[in-house]
Parts: sequence; structure tokens; C-alpha cells
Amino acid sequence: MYFSRMNKTQFAVLIAVSLMGCGVGEVSLTDSEMQSAAQPPEVDAGVSATGGGSGSVTTGGGSGSVTTGGGTGNTTTGGGSGNTTTGGGSGNTATGGGLGTTGGGSGTTTPPGVIAPGSEWLHTSANHILRADGSRWHGRGANLQDTRGCGACTFGAPNVNEVLRRMDMLVDDWGANFIRLTLESYGAANGMTNYAPVPSDPAFLADIKAIVAHARTKPGLYVLISLWIDPSFTSMGWPTAQTNATWQLLARELKNEPRVIFGIVNEPQANYDGALDSQVWTAMNAAVQAIRDVESQEGTPHHLVSVQGTRSWARRLDYYVTHPISAGLGENVIYETHVYDPIANFGALFEQPAQTLPVIIGEFGPASGYMTEADCTQLMTRARALEVPHLAWTFHQRCPPNLIQDNSAGACGINMALAPTSWGNTFKAGLNVAW
Repeated sequence: MYFSRMNKTQFAVLIAVSLMGCGVGEVSLTDSEMQSAAQPPEVDAGVSATGGGSGSVTTGGGSGSVTTGGGTGNTTTGGGSGNTTTGGGSGNTATGGGLGTTGGGSGTTTPPGVIAPGSEWLHTSANHILRADGSRWHGRGANLQDTRGCGACTFGAPNVNEVLRRMDMLVDDWGANFIRLTLESYGAANGMTNYAPVPSDPAFLADIKAIVAHARTKPGLYVLISLWIDPSFTSMGWPTAQTNATWQLLARELKNEPRVIFGIVNEPQANYDGALDSQVWTAMNAAVQAIRDVESQEGTPHHLVSVQGTRSWARRLDYYVTHPISAGLGENVIYETHVYDPIANFGALFEQPAQTLPVIIGEFGPASGYMTEADCTQLMTRARALEVPHLAWTFHQRCPPNLIQDNSAGACGINMALAPTSWGNTFKAGLNVAW
């Protein structure tokens, strides 16, 4: 959802507004209705935090052998498995967990999106997201804020352990196997101490890697790393060359993380009539290409990359249906919509696009006057039927719609009790349904 940058005083004002019942911002029924209504602001709060932490991530590599002269053998780099044969035989080669085939004589060529059996890398095929064995991947979970905490923790030292604690609850207790880690950065301090973008804050990058490393300890958990608020975005929320440079840094740092997915931006805004769709597409395509360039240089498999809807705060995927991303041959690109709408809009927002595109729902949740908890339950039911991964907004106490109660006493929320709200209980019930 769209998050306006604001100072500490504005945060305090918004806390008071939220207590009077203010709902979320980016909600609408139809594009025509949105054209006649102003986009209401999302409510958030910024407060001080104490304590800090950072971490690192370690990746490993595989080993193997290579045979020439017509025989068979195998060579592996970066944890993958495979074999390569030259001189008249046939075989295949894997890099970083991916599987490809080369060889003289009867060798074949495997598309870059196909990966080694037993690997944790995901890939796309037609309108589906698949595991290495070809089975459908059923990802579901919630958004999780980084150490900046939806503005609540930007005025104190970062505490990565609090993010890890919340991940533990969301995954181990609630049953999520998919999280969207929202990265929040600003171009100027404005009184904040924990705010700088990834390229200029090595400690922030270290914390991101520590969060990914912790996620790696949880079997089957996938992390969508999303640039949520970033000073590199245009005023319309589109990626720029500076955004792409950030993605190249992250792609290089996380190149050997098979359970990481990259989410280009948060929400391309407005553009209700779609007149700017082609420009949004161009910006998204360039961002995907920037990531693919790094992966080609590093010899690693293609991560899934999520591009967001071109308009109406990431809601609409229409343009991608007829103009899918072409960077990297369009392989392993997934299409992300954010849904804060009644059941009547589900068809246009995700059910119809999912007939031809690999779609994920990056955000959804109850929004006063637009989406009820009953609508959210229906969304989860329909998403499961279509095998569309989905992520609820959000595992935070003061970034509505909130999945957990605000037990922070107005602070950052470090070590507070993580008790579900009504929306949280509704979502937990959905996670308990077999899929």
C-alpha cells in the first residue's frame, strides 16, 4: 500500500487519527470511482526504538566432476547439481542449483528457467509457479516490516532480532510459508536515525541478509524482498535507474539464495485510465533486465522477479496480459496485484489475469467501506482454487490493516506481546485450511 513519507510530528498526528477509526489508503471499487475520489492516506506511526543488531548470511557451493572426450560426468557451481559432457556425448551442466544441458552429438538445451530436481529454486511455466519437481508452489503468508517497522522504529537503533521474533511467530505459530519483507528507506534524515537506503547503509544490508539467513533455517519458507518505500522511485512509484542499481546490489548479494524472490517496487500509483501503462511497463522491464544482467554475470539461476500492477496502486494487471515482460525472455517473472476490494472486483483484479499469467496477491486486507473480513476469507478461498500465492497486510501493530494488536504502549513494539487482531484471527483461520 502507498505510504507517504512524513516527519515525527506527522506520525504522532496520524496515531491520533488512527485511534479515531481511520482506515487504510489504497482502496477502491473501480477505476472510474477512484478517478472521482481522492486517495486517502495510509495510517502509520513513527516512534523511538532501542537496541540494535546486525547479521550476515553464508552461502555454500557444490562440487562435482567434469569429463571430456565423449564420456559423461558432472560439474556443479554454487550448490547446484548437474553434469557436462563434451566430445560427442550428451549431458548437462548446472550453476547455482540450476539445470541446463550441453554437449556434442545428441545434447539438448534446457531453458534457463528449468532447475535441478531436488533444488529449492522456483520457476514459472505458463500461468503457474512451480517447484523443481514440477509441482505447483502454494505460497501464503503475510507482509513483514524490516527494522524500520513501518515508520515506528526509524527514530532509534535498528533491532533485527525483533524482525526475527515476528517471523518466528508468523511462520512457526501461524503457519505461513511465504512472507513479503518490506524494505523502507528515505532520502533525508528529518530527525530519523534508521532510514538510509540499502546502497548507502551497509548495516541495513547486513540486517537484510541476516533476516534472509534466518528464513533459510525454516524449511519451505520463501521471502519476497520488496522495495516498499525508496527515495529512488518516481513520484508515481515507478522504478528508475537508481532503483535498478539497488536491485543489482541486492541481486549480487543474494545471488545464491534460492528461496528469495525480488519485488521491484510497492505500488505504481493512480494512472486510473491506463494511459501510462506502457511507460510503467518500460520501467518494470528495465528493472527486470538489470537483475538478469547480474545473474548472467554471476552464472546463477534466474530468481523469480515480481512486477507490480501498472495502475490504481498496483491493482491492475491488464496491460501485462497482452504485454508480458520481455526482459530475460520473460522467464521467471511473476505479476503482483494488491487487492483491497469487494468480491465483485476479484475477477478483474486477479482471477482473469491468473488465467494466462503467474499471479501473486502481494497485499490484501479489510478496508472500511471497501473490503470486509468476509471478503478476505473469500479471497483466500478463491486464490487457493486458482493456485495463486497470497500475502496478507500486515504483521504489524500500527500499519493498518493490522494482523496483530498494538501492545507497544506507543513505542516501536520490541518484545511486545504478539496477539492477533480480529483480522489476524480471520487470516490465521485461512492459513489453517489445507492447500
